[in-house]
Amino acid sequence: MIGYSQVIVIGYGMVAVKVLSYVDTASKNHGYSVIYVEHEMYLFNGAKKYAESNNIDYFVIEDKFELTQFFSQRAKHNKLLIVSANNNYLFPKVIVEDDNVTIINFHNALLPDLPGRNAASWAIYKGYKKTGITWHYVSEGVDEGDIIIQKECSIGDDTRAYELAAVQMKLASESFGECLDKIIEDSVVVKKQNIENKRKVYKSTEIPGDGMFDINDDPKDIYKLLRAVDYGKSDVFPKPFCIINNKKIEIKRYKKVNENDEQKDENELWIPYGDGTYLVMRYEIIQDGLDF
Repeated sequence: MIGYSQVIVIGYGMVAVKVLSYVDTASKNHGYSVIYVEHEMYLFNGAKKYAESNNIDYFVIEDKFELTQFFSQRAKHNKLLIVSANNNYLFPKVIVEDDNVTIINFHNALLPDLPGRNAASWAIYKGYKKTGITWHYVSEGVDEGDIIIQKECSIGDDTRAYELAAVQMKLASESFGECLDKIIEDSVVVKKQNIENKRKVYKSTEIPGDGMFDINDDPKDIYKLLRAVDYGKSDVFPKPFCIINNKKIEIKRYKKVNENDEQKDENELWIPYGDGTYLVMRYEIIQDGLDF
């Protein structure tokens, strides 16, 4: 049994809140102190609110170099478990290889598939019928560490990125609760990732299809792109666009309808989808008179 003296949670969103509450509750049995770190600032941070309401030490460290120093200094005198719960900070080698530090991370795909950022979007864009989540130990390579637990979920024909992400967040929260005691007690039976070839690691700057489609593309491919970049009110990606008649148009909303269900309106594209349905896209002209 390792005997962690501090458990540090870093991240944001629903997963970070649930993880922080699990870690806080379990601390009474395992005897470690709990710390929450906010690295990326969000207006409504549930994890920060939980920390403040439950007298958990809370730090705001936006600078990644200061954050590295923060972990290094604490590791000098403590055995640390760092839980990366929906977090975009990449742990440097000096932290990963510190003997006093163990890091686990949540990834929203079934590793070794789709490592890197925005995995939910790439799963939809690639036409996957299922995906899932992974909790894994952090190694030097991006999303290459040993697997702690995985859970699967399905992707429907109409699933949008924000809907898939919500399902994955719930799975991540539940599965963390299942394996926390084993992580603390160092009794996890891990699964090695089968990484035979060099994998593509998706970057935050990459957009499915570069966010662009051709009006003559297969409508099912257009629909996959629209759903893959759709995070509702969150601006994860720019609005998808296409070029028609020397005009660049940006898609504001979209849906599938039966032809008789709705009246055709100005600034809408209607594309036959199949089985009597149409893909309807409401657009806005953002650039006119393009010269090719």
